[in-house]
Amino acid sequence: MKFLIVGTGSIGRRHFKNILSLGGHHVAVVRSKRNMDAPQREFFAKYRPQVFYNLKAALAKKPDAVLVCNPTSLHVSTARAAIRADAHVFVEKPISHTQAGIDALLREARERKKIIYVGYHFRHHPLLKIAKRILDSGKLGRLHAARFVTGEYLPGWHPWENHRMGYAARSDLGGGVVLTQSHDLDLIQWFFGKPKRVTAVVRNSGILGIDTDDNAVIMFATKACPLVTSHLDYLAKPPVKQFIISGSRGNLEWDYHRNTLRAVSEKGAIQSIKPSHRFERNQMYIAELKDFIQCIRRGVQPASDGYSGRSVLEMALGAKEASRKGCAVNL
Repeated sequence: MKFLIVGTGSIGRRHFKNILSLGGHHVAVVRSKRNMDAPQREFFAKYRPQVFYNLKAALAKKPDAVLVCNPTSLHVSTARAAIRADAHVFVEKPISHTQAGIDALLREARERKKIIYVGYHFRHHPLLKIAKRILDSGKLGRLHAARFVTGEYLPGWHPWENHRMGYAARSDLGGGVVLTQSHDLDLIQWFFGKPKRVTAVVRNSGILGIDTDDNAVIMFATKACPLVTSHLDYLAKPPVKQFIISGSRGNLEWDYHRNTLRAVSEKGAIQSIKPSHRFERNQMYIAELKDFIQCIRRGVQPASDGYSGRSVLEMALGAKEASRKGCAVNL
């Protein structure tokens, strides 16, 4: 297969290396002509990929699959160009920052029988796959609440660059914590189904000197669990990523940084659930690429497809709307 990666930031470079590790040999990249940072210079010196500075010229080489890794505000236009060039598309989360063009993109992909895979890689975390099976089994009984927390200090993401200049911090590029950290929203949808209603407080603390939201508390109502909260921020030191899901027969507790999953019975008995092998973060990215490639080869749609990505976007935009209006919004 011939791959094209659009964008050579940290995630684009990660996907490039992972494709090589899976035996891929034909991997080209598209990048802008702006000055490269130190990690990019090191990457290009080491791997020397075929480089295009124009998307149209790159697509003329007829790649089989295009990985969209540029800023969020460019995702839809890039993905539509790839679909029209007869390529399957892997688009980094979120699928976009606005609903404009989403329906047309999905329609064109469906008409041309092309796959759109949205990169919510936490679906491939071994402990979260176990958590999903436990929830589906009904072992927790009747669910009544779930609390998700994700916080990480934005200036620490890429210490070599000015945090104010990255896409995650800029509204014109589709940044902000609700969109950029929407992994939890995807997990909520995956675990409980798409929410019916949302209320939220989404704000800019002013601490980081950026023009996007950096702190949010979102409350969803779902059919499977009536009260689901998601706290997202760019401010936490040290970082935190965890959830507690509570039911009539006990709790399910996950902590990403400790790599723990615990099932706590209603009487307080604790079962620590271990992954079958030593976990390393890049395994999730490898797994989603393998899944994408297998979906292409088998001609099947992925679970994290364009429609799922659109639903997560609707959750994120609904939260922002609810915060602006100061009231609940139906989804």
